[in-house]
Amino acid sequence: IKEGEKLNIKELILNPNGFFRNLSNKEISLKTPFLIVLVFSVLMSAYSYYTTSIMFKIFPADMQGMMSMMMIITAVSSFVGGFISWLLIAAVMHLISIAFKGEGSFKRTFEFTGYGFLPNLIALLITIPIGYYFLSNAHIPTLTMAQLQNPVIVKQVMSSIIPRPMLYVNLLVGMAVSLWNLGLWTYGIKYARNLELKKAFIVALIPTVLFGAYQLYSVAKFL
Repeated sequence: IKEGEKLNIKELILNPNGFFRNLSNKEISLKTPFLIVLVFSVLMSAYSYYTTSIMFKIFPADMQGMMSMMMIITAVSSFVGGFISWLLIAAVMHLISIAFKGEGSFKRTFEFTGYGFLPNLIALLITIPIGYYFLSNAHIPTLTMAQLQNPVIVKQVMSSIIPRPMLYVNLLVGMAVSLWNLGLWTYGIKYARNLELKKAFIVALIPTVLFGAYQLYSVAKFL
């Protein structure tokens, strides 16, 4: 990333209103938001592969070949999911903003939405080392087919593999990220679609709640 872009990222964190206001006067460029979502997706994919490789150790040895394929599918899904989330969130905000008489191209909305994934990228840089620390020291028992068919036993084993402190950290980070997403997307859609701040907040709130709720649910189901 060039020096000028580094300064822009700093401004995105410290002064999102000024960042998006200045960027709205420049030509649309998907390069930096694409890079943010790409790095986020790569990290998410690698972390998903690692966590499922730990979890799948509970399966018997004769099932490990099939589990290896599932791990690859999970990793690919996580990678593609980052870009799908970017597209869906941008589309939802763009459509909702039409009700508020928003003006501006979808490409601009798409660009500004991509910058809003910076908190998710930073969160992974926090949660991945914590997850690796806990999971690398976890004791994973191998279950029989009969035990695997018992959801109570499977949940107990999963709870023993993933300790509460790790889950609580992930929940707290997830909530903080959702609030940060909301802030960035509010200012992003404000300048992408020429909206008043209050209207921009309402537009950004709906996809943030949906996206945040999904992420929090994926953690909370282990509690």
